[in-house]
Amino acid sequence: MATKSKKSKVYQMKFKVTAAVLFFACAISIFFCGIVGVNISKVWSWDVINADAVYDTEEFREFFSNTLDQAVLADIYYQSEGRIEAGLAVDREELLNGFKRYYGIVDGVITGNTEVNETYDGLMIYGNIPESLHENLTEYEELVESRLPSYYKMYIQRQLDEYKNCVRYLDGMKNFLYYVEDENGNVIGGNTTKSEIGEAERTLVLSAGFSSDHLGENPYYFDVYDNSILEKSNFKFYGAIRDPLLPGDEFYDLWQDFGFAKQSIPILFAVFALSLLGLLVCMIYLMRVTGQKEKGGKIQFTVVDRLYNEIHFLLVFLFYGVAFTVASTLIEIILQGRVVFWNYVFATVLGTLYLVAVAVLLSYVLSVTRQFKDRSFFRNTWISASIRRMSELFTGKTFRGWMVIVMLCYGLGNCVIMGIMVMAPFYGYGKFSLLAGIGLVLFNVLCMYWFIRALRSLKEIMVSVKESSKGNFSYPLELNKISPSFLNFAEDVANIQVGLKNAVDDAVKGERMKAELITNVSHDLKTPLTSIISYVDLLKKEELENERASGYVDILHEKSYRLKQLIEDLIEASKASSGNLTVTKMRVDYKQLTLQAMGEMEDKMEAVGLTFKISCAEPVFIHADGGHMWRILENLFSNVIKYSMPNSRVYVDIFKMDGYGILVMKNISAAPIDFDETRLTERFVRGDASRTTEGSGLGLSITQSLAEIQGGTFGIQVDGDLFKAVVSIPLWEAEEEDEEKEEE
Repeated sequence: MATKSKKSKVYQMKFKVTAAVLFFACAISIFFCGIVGVNISKVWSWDVINADAVYDTEEFREFFSNTLDQAVLADIYYQSEGRIEAGLAVDREELLNGFKRYYGIVDGVITGNTEVNETYDGLMIYGNIPESLHENLTEYEELVESRLPSYYKMYIQRQLDEYKNCVRYLDGMKNFLYYVEDENGNVIGGNTTKSEIGEAERTLVLSAGFSSDHLGENPYYFDVYDNSILEKSNFKFYGAIRDPLLPGDEFYDLWQDFGFAKQSIPILFAVFALSLLGLLVCMIYLMRVTGQKEKGGKIQFTVVDRLYNEIHFLLVFLFYGVAFTVASTLIEIILQGRVVFWNYVFATVLGTLYLVAVAVLLSYVLSVTRQFKDRSFFRNTWISASIRRMSELFTGKTFRGWMVIVMLCYGLGNCVIMGIMVMAPFYGYGKFSLLAGIGLVLFNVLCMYWFIRALRSLKEIMVSVKESSKGNFSYPLELNKISPSFLNFAEDVANIQVGLKNAVDDAVKGERMKAELITNVSHDLKTPLTSIISYVDLLKKEELENERASGYVDILHEKSYRLKQLIEDLIEASKASSGNLTVTKMRVDYKQLTLQAMGEMEDKMEAVGLTFKISCAEPVFIHADGGHMWRILENLFSNVIKYSMPNSRVYVDIFKMDGYGILVMKNISAAPIDFDETRLTERFVRGDASRTTEGSGLGLSITQSLAEIQGGTFGIQVDGDLFKAVVSIPLWEAEEEDEEKEEE
């Protein structure tokens, strides 16, 4: 027992919830590992994994190339501010093309036969310009003379700004060393000496033609550096990188970032692996216990399990398609985004989408697991359900299915035969048309025969149902003569007949046993009780000298008569509730019968000081059994006398309403009624909980049964200590005719 209990603990809800929480915690950990990995790849791609040093990375090489470009631009192309201001660094073609683009000048005959002079303030004309273009020529000449000098100054200023930016950039590079010399060995520019570069471990030499000569061993850089400015010049460029790097520039920052990324990757992979392992363990556990509360217990399905598996898979597939598209867009925005706030917003949205995707995956896997456990996976597919429905159509399990099949076959058969009959003459087969017409007639006659046979089966079923409604459950329904279309319907009707017949037989048997029990018990109880009463009466006639014995005889006399009354009440209540009483209905004056009952009980009423007030505005004649009505009134008055507050009033109202004669008797209860009034009509329930008063607790139950067997009702209403009994009996139908006869 202890082992079984221990095994069942894994199926408890708290363990399932804990596993689900751990599952999502591992999923979140994997997500953060992915975010960190994306940020690393944003800067380093994945070279950081294979590279031993920052110098081996593509990012370092790209940054080094950009720095070389800045140095070549500043010291080879521009060289100095004076050279720029003198216009020696101007690219004439670039300047003129920029001017044309800026002012929207299109090359054509005019530009092809003219040339801007060396001072950029006028035109030199070559060849002949058509007279039709002289006006355009004048406009172009004025534009060159008035606008080109200003554009030239702007161009020079832009070169100066670019040169200053390059110089500032190079001045900030503490780890980048370079030296530039011309073809004669004269120093052109740089931030160090040639000898210092030669002593550096990581160096290179660049010259025209993009050749590269290494000073010492240099496995950290590429052999070819592509720069058009250096290609057109006769200068030689010496470059080097400090090792170790000094803090204070972007090379050092790049080295620092590389070190951090290099150290983070093992930790990142370890956390990712542990999280993935935990996620798989939690999922396996949830798959093991899903849908069950104990080992080998019944599988409990959820709402999603009601979906067909194909539809479920399609919904999950569509969701992941949309989620992948949205996630790709968000990742691209995050990688390209420059505003930190929006990066956090998009990362939050991406994380939420990721968690929803994980939840959808878990839900789908668990749903499939539950169905495999219950061996209902293939049964819960749309294909399987369609096959089952189609099989029901052909096996006659559904009447509607048979009707659909029959109607389709009938319509299709007529269309095919009529098509042959109409189209055959067009192809020269007149005889086939005649045969098709005969076949059409025979086909419809055969279908009519089957239809009439089915209608006969329906008629047989309807007759059987009608006989059953009359109580004839033995009406034979021959299933072998029923059409297949109605066979299941006929079987259900036959089963209903058998069930109703068995139920009626059982009810009749029970009523018979109840009547026999009442008769036998009443005889067995009355016989000895009568003897007891007789002998008690004889003892009372004897002159007993012992006063105590005489008192005992009086008590025996009182209790025996009370027991006799109790037995008579019990037998009468049983007969009334079982309907074994004979009811002889007649015309009864409700008011007069009530007054007679009051007269019989007058002495008892006066003994407890009760005053009765009866109210009846008009004669009320009811259709009832006088004896049973007398017993009803006797029980009501006895109940009032026993339980009413002494020296109080009792009100009796008799009137007609909705085809019934209504008697309402109201009195004030001596004891508080602190229980449900509906219990007062139950057997052996009395108004005083201590049961010290006389009575059997059957009076109101008998009253209710007697009222119901006469087609009436009996009800009780309690308002505080006010007790109200209401007896409704159907009115005498010929009441008006009887009243007219009495008046005559």
